[in-house]
Parts: sequence; C-alpha cells; structure tokens
Amino acid sequence: MAFATLNYHSRSLQKASSFNIIFPDDPAIPGPWATFYLLHGLSDDHTIWMRRTSIERYVGRLPLVVVMPDGGRGWYTNSVDGLQKYEDDLIKDVVGLVDRTFPVKAERAGRAIGGLSMGGYGAIKIGLKHFEMFASVSSHSGALSFPHLDPEKAKTLSPEFPRIFGTSAKGGPEDPFAIVERIDHGRIPAIRIDCGKEDFLIEQNRAFHKHLDDLHIRHEYEEYPGNHDWGYWDLHVREALAFHARNLGLDTK
Repeated sequence: MAFATLNYHSRSLQKASSFNIIFPDDPAIPGPWATFYLLHGLSDDHTIWMRRTSIERYVGRLPLVVVMPDGGRGWYTNSVDGLQKYEDDLIKDVVGLVDRTFPVKAERAGRAIGGLSMGGYGAIKIGLKHFEMFASVSSHSGALSFPHLDPEKAKTLSPEFPRIFGTSAKGGPEDPFAIVERIDHGRIPAIRIDCGKEDFLIEQNRAFHKHLDDLHIRHEYEEYPGNHDWGYWDLHVREALAFHARNLGLDTK
C-alpha cells in the first residue's frame, strides 16, 4: 500500500487543511477502488490512526482507499454560529477531492465511513444524513448521545458545544437518534457499532442500539472487554474493516 498526506484548501473551512490517505500501489489491484473515510476523536487529528494503529497493514491488499481527514474539534458538524463547517469540509471538499483525484468508485456503493469517539458520532451522523453517499457506517466507542447532554455538562467535555450545537441539540438536525427516525429506512446504510464494556461512553452506545432495535432497524452491535483507548480501537478496527469489505463487495483474497 502507498501512503500520503494531502494538503488542500478547504473552501468550507476557508483555510488550509490536510488528510492522510492509504491507497493500493500494486498494479495487480487496479481501480476503481472503494473508499473508507476513517474519522478521529476529539483530541486528535488526521495523523492519529497511522500513528496509533496498524491500519495500513490491516488493509493489506484490499482494493480500498482509506482517507483520514482532520475534523479539528468540530464534531464533523456545521456549527450553528456559521464559523466552522466541518461537515461540509468532509462531504464536499474531502470526498470531492478524492473522487476527482483517485481512481475510486465515486458512488454510494463504493463508499464507507467510520470513526472513534467524536469520530464515531460523526460517522453515524454523517452516514445517516447523507445516506445517498455511503453504503456502510461504523462506530467505535461513539459519543452517540452527545447532543442529548445538558449544554452545561457537555461544555465540561467539549467547551465548543454551544458554538457548534446551540442550546437545543436533542432532536435536532445533528442528533443521530432523530435523524434515523426521519429518513427512509429502506435507504439506511449498513450499520455496525461496538464499544468497550469499561468505556465511559458505553451507556450512550447501548441507548442508540436500543433505539435502533425499537425502530426495527437492522444493525450489528457488539460489546467487548476494553476501555476508551487505542489498544481497543487498534484491535476492533479490523472487524470494522471486515464489515465494510462485505458491504462494499470487496475481494478479500
């Protein structure tokens, strides 16, 4: 596999930004390739998946491009104050650049999205909001109920909360619980959620799992031993890759 860092001008953020990308370099794996957008957590950036996991080794000889964008501390959301548009940056600038630059399948059947913690929330939210763009979505240890928190409590975890979500995020356009109720269930991407049993976000994951069950929405849900750390994510991203490979129809031989 080949690895590169792409520096680009984000029109949505009105600033320079970067993403890391892994893509096949073997002539025996010709395009068009599928694409997996892999999102980081609140305290990290676009370099973290390469530095803390063996993601490049795990994708091996898959006909798959892995894109790791920089979501800042923006929750992959267009902030209510209009100052930061991290959702648009991902959907328009990053996906658009990848589609134009690499021999990828620029269609729903060729795209997957996943992430951890803030990125798990972002992957589920964006995968549901933009269901026409992604065949499958995954979340590790996702902050899936974050918009449900009292704004003052949320500020202790992420001071950016009021600027991004406002004061009434629950049930709003950035709440995965509300989004999944509103969209055509026949168009929902394949969903996989996992979380460590000792993770401080486990109850948020259980709540979303129950919500999907109550709505009779098919999905995969797993709890494993583990906490909110890279030992857990490095281990279980491999299962997410296998899940996406199945849903993208990739030859894993």
